[in-house]
Amino acid sequence: MKIELFSYPTAKPFAWLGLTHPFFDVNITTLGYTWLAMAILFAAVLVGRRLFRGELNPYTLVLEQSIKFFRDLAVESFGHFSYDYFSFVAALFFFTLACNMVGLLPFIEEPTQDLHTTFALGLSSFLYVQAVKIKSNGLRGYVKEYFEPFFLMLPLNLIGEVAKVVSMSFRLFGNILGGSIVFLIAVQFVGLFKFWFMLTVLFMVPLYWILGKVVHLRSHPWLHKSLMSVMGLLFFLPGAQMFFGIFEGLIQAFVLTMLTLTYLSVAVSGAETEEEHHAHA
Repeated sequence: MKIELFSYPTAKPFAWLGLTHPFFDVNITTLGYTWLAMAILFAAVLVGRRLFRGELNPYTLVLEQSIKFFRDLAVESFGHFSYDYFSFVAALFFFTLACNMVGLLPFIEEPTQDLHTTFALGLSSFLYVQAVKIKSNGLRGYVKEYFEPFFLMLPLNLIGEVAKVVSMSFRLFGNILGGSIVFLIAVQFVGLFKFWFMLTVLFMVPLYWILGKVVHLRSHPWLHKSLMSVMGLLFFLPGAQMFFGIFEGLIQAFVLTMLTLTYLSVAVSGAETEEEHHAHA
């Protein structure tokens, strides 16, 4: 059996510049799934904005607590609230989460299992942190950091900054793609026994319902445990998809956000320390 992971339609928008390497290809499928994730995220924001005008409900409560969580996280990291930092970190988290969870929809794959998407997210985080450093320290102070503690450290400091992009990109890409591969292997494994699997689904669910009506299953532990074990196998694939789609997607989005928040807080605290040093001097 063959599992297709890397066969997808691509476009070469930079071919006229001579850039024909696969790195510069645009995955049309991933692009479509990314726009779908953004559309879902935008629709969720519009619905939340409308519901906030009415009475309190579970949707607005979850949304309110999520915003409060990132607000408190920003305050703890920077020592004060900054809307600019808060908005970037929250937007990065929710966009990454939407891209991770869009794979729960039928026939849709996560855009973050494409290295181009994760590289774009890592690069966006990196460039924003660099912009904050330049704004806080000035261009001269920003360049000076790469020569600390002495000028021979310039190559290592440059490699360290570039490694942050590579680390964030490949961490998210590897975990999401790994989850997709494991799920596809499970699908292929179940496909070997699809006849018996479908036969079990057709008979086991009605049998469980009938036995629950006729006899009290709790009074027969061995029968109840046997039926529950079979029922658990029936929901193995949906459970695996829910795990890789929700739990892992949430964790990976949070990890990427926390890395960005850490780099950002280090940049801001470094600039504040430098200002305090000059003030005392």
